[in-house]
Amino acid sequence: MARQVAVSFENETVKVVYALSNRGDLLIEKTLTLRDKEFDEFLEREKTRQFTVVCDFKSFYEDILLIPSTGEKYVKNIIASEIRKRFPELKDPSFFYTALGEKLHEGRMMKEIFIFAVSNEDLFGLINRFGKYNKKIKRLYPSAFALAHLLNLSGANEGKFALCIAEVGGNAALFLAGDKKLLPFRATRFSQKGIHNPDIQNINMTINYCRQSLKLNPSLIILIGEACYKYDSDMDLTLPVSCIMHPASILASKETLIEFITPVSALFPAKDMEEGNILPWDYRNFYARKAIIGYCIALFLILSLIGSGYTWMRMQGILSLKEKTESLRAEIKSMEPAFDNYRIKHKELQGSLPLINIINSSGSAPDFQKALLAIGQLYTKDINIQSVQINNEGASLRLYIRGVIASKGLIDMQNNYQALLNALKKNKELELLSEKIELTDKSFQIEAGYKGNRIL
Repeated sequence: MARQVAVSFENETVKVVYALSNRGDLLIEKTLTLRDKEFDEFLEREKTRQFTVVCDFKSFYEDILLIPSTGEKYVKNIIASEIRKRFPELKDPSFFYTALGEKLHEGRMMKEIFIFAVSNEDLFGLINRFGKYNKKIKRLYPSAFALAHLLNLSGANEGKFALCIAEVGGNAALFLAGDKKLLPFRATRFSQKGIHNPDIQNINMTINYCRQSLKLNPSLIILIGEACYKYDSDMDLTLPVSCIMHPASILASKETLIEFITPVSALFPAKDMEEGNILPWDYRNFYARKAIIGYCIALFLILSLIGSGYTWMRMQGILSLKEKTESLRAEIKSMEPAFDNYRIKHKELQGSLPLINIINSSGSAPDFQKALLAIGQLYTKDINIQSVQINNEGASLRLYIRGVIASKGLIDMQNNYQALLNALKKNKELELLSEKIELTDKSFQIEAGYKGNRIL
């Protein structure tokens, strides 16, 4: 389970909710109520580093703008320009917007946009309060925006607006909402906790303002938190009244939900909650860059460890190779006496080399008689050698042997002829150069070389 902590600033009170989220369910684990002056001490001792923050801003700007119908990527720039024109005193704002639809204005189709803006000076005052204790605000929502995401306007009220009334820090927030989207709202102070006769008059006047000035027609009134459970008035509202039904996925007691409805709503898992995150983009980009740098450093460290491991493995191989090299050097050094002895013997034999060459040259001519004796040893059954021609070629003799095979069948002829060739090959003094046999007359011709015995 992932643990989350939400902080809600409600006038002079700060409410803290600890929750566990798991597969769309939200389990409220613990809650705290602090005075605003106690919050710094809380941040100093709190171990959590990231917070979801909800704030009931004392100063904010809202309006409904008409902008030209254009691509979505240009809408934010156009809205920022319109905010600077509409609120010149707002030098550096952060804002979010809700598209209400299209409207014909002066013969042109225009986009109708609700905007909510807060000065970055006020936002950074809150951000720095967390930052000085090394804490980070992960998301920052206006109270009304977070509460709007708990609404479930389905069935007969689908596509219609509701006037929502919620008590936040002793004040009552009145805002329009439809399909979990925030529309114009205002903060007012009720006569006392809950809803009483003076508050009914205030609410009815707000409904008339929405119809006449904003041209928005709410279809019902939804009460949130203590406003729902402390309703004491004998006056009638001009619209039907309904209390909010908390999503079944929020697991907490009724009392906890009533008192801590605002911070709980900020933790409610809704896919479009990020639209109301009013954190300044400079602050978001700073942490985005910081996260990227952190990932790069982590990747660098991982690659460094891999490189160090590879280098260590290679060093082991180098050390092993060094040991083998030193072993070979020692072995070669131990063989030096044998090499020295070989050099001495070789030098002594070099003196006898001329005599050996003389003996070889004198006895180099092969002996004809020995060549004939070698041929005589080639006797094989049914082989008749008819003639032997011997040519002297200096260091060797060239023999031309001719004859016939007396065998009757071709198979016997081949076997006897092969026996003759095998006998010639076995004789170390003879070398078979070529051979040929004629099947028609069973004659053969063999060419062989004879070298005789040499001294060296």
